[in-house]
Amino acid sequence: MNSSSNDIPEDLVAIADIVKPKGLKGELKLFLYNKDSKTLRKKINVWVKIDDSKYQNLKVEYLASSGKYKVIKFEGLNTRNDSESLSNKTIYVSRVDFNSAQDVHLVDLIGFMVKDESEVEYGLITDVINLPTNDSLIFSYKEKEVMIPIFDDFIELFDFENKVVIVKNSDVFINKC
Repeated sequence: MNSSSNDIPEDLVAIADIVKPKGLKGELKLFLYNKDSKTLRKKINVWVKIDDSKYQNLKVEYLASSGKYKVIKFEGLNTRNDSESLSNKTIYVSRVDFNSAQDVHLVDLIGFMVKDESEVEYGLITDVINLPTNDSLIFSYKEKEVMIPIFDDFIELFDFENKVVIVKNSDVFINKC
C-alpha cells in the first residue's frame, strides 16, 4: 500500500535499513540501528521510504534473528519478487508506536549540545552514524565536522532533560580542528 503525504505520520523515526531479500518467501535481511530496541515487533505498522515523497505502509508479520542481521517478513509480501523493490530502503516507525517512552534511539541525540566537563560548548549534534565498529556523534566545531565515537572513553553523560552530551578526553578530537 502506498500512502499520500497526508497519511504519513509527522513523527517518523528511522530505525532500520533493509539490506536485501532473503530466500523465496518475501523475507528481507535487515540492519537495525539500535540492536537492543524492542520497537520493531510483530503486527506493528512501519513506513518504508520509497523515494523523497513516497512511503509504503506495511505491517510486520514476523521478525527473526539471522547472525548479525534480523530477518523481517511483511504481511502481503509472499515472494522474493514482492519484496525485492524494498532492497536498500529505510524503515521508519511512528514515535507513538515505540514500545515505551523510555525507548531511546540515537536519532534522539540530534540537536543536543556537546560540552566538555568544564562546560565548554563545542556545537550541536547534526547527525549520528552507525559504523561497523561503533556508533558516532557528528557536530561542527570551528567550521569542521567532528566525529566522536560513542565509547565510555569519550562520553561522560547523556543529559536528556537538558539536551546535552558531556564529553571527556575532548582534546583527542577537538585539538585536531
